[in-house]
Amino acid sequence: MGDYLLNTVIVTALSLVILLVVALPASYVLARFDFVGKKFFNGLFMAGLFVNVNYIVLPIFLMLFNADIALGFDFFLNNKFWLSVVYAATALPFTIYLLTGYFKTLPKAYEEAARIDGCGYFKTMLKIMIPMARPSIITVILFQFLAFWNEYVIAFTFMDKENATLAVGVKYLMADAKSQANFGVMYAGLVIVMIPTLILYICVQKKITQGMSIGGMKE
Repeated sequence: MGDYLLNTVIVTALSLVILLVVALPASYVLARFDFVGKKFFNGLFMAGLFVNVNYIVLPIFLMLFNADIALGFDFFLNNKFWLSVVYAATALPFTIYLLTGYFKTLPKAYEEAARIDGCGYFKTMLKIMIPMARPSIITVILFQFLAFWNEYVIAFTFMDKENATLAVGVKYLMADAKSQANFGVMYAGLVIVMIPTLILYICVQKKITQGMSIGGMKE
């Protein structure tokens, strides 16, 4: 059970890092700049909101499986990093949608003041805009943490038993419990799955409310 817990912590943390590294700059650019193709990218991310991840698991699996066959060894499957990449990619549409809406509410005066002080676009985003968007970022982290921590279908499809995450590990425990009647271990696994999400929600519940409400306010 400890190995499943460690795998889940690694995959969840890595997925959140990849997601924020990609989504924050993309959301900031879509919210604050006008450029050729902006409407296309906005429409593309909006369309992603309507894609059910469970419907595309098999095509993604076949693509990675064929890539491993071409390489001659397992590189994409049974790999925590690539599982994290898939998690982050499937979470991008909702994350960009939420963060873009929040960045649009921030006054432009802060950016203008930063430019007067000599800050470039990247430094303005990193030092001024992202700290101001902290409530929305915390909201994203909590929602996606819950999604990644409890995700089952993708992890079960892409990973073997040795590299399984906690949600898949509980399934193996349940299968073992039916044959050994060891319900104590199974219920302990269920508690381990549940406790981190409860603790995280208790710690950041005020920030969640603030991030969701401010994102709907007009500038």
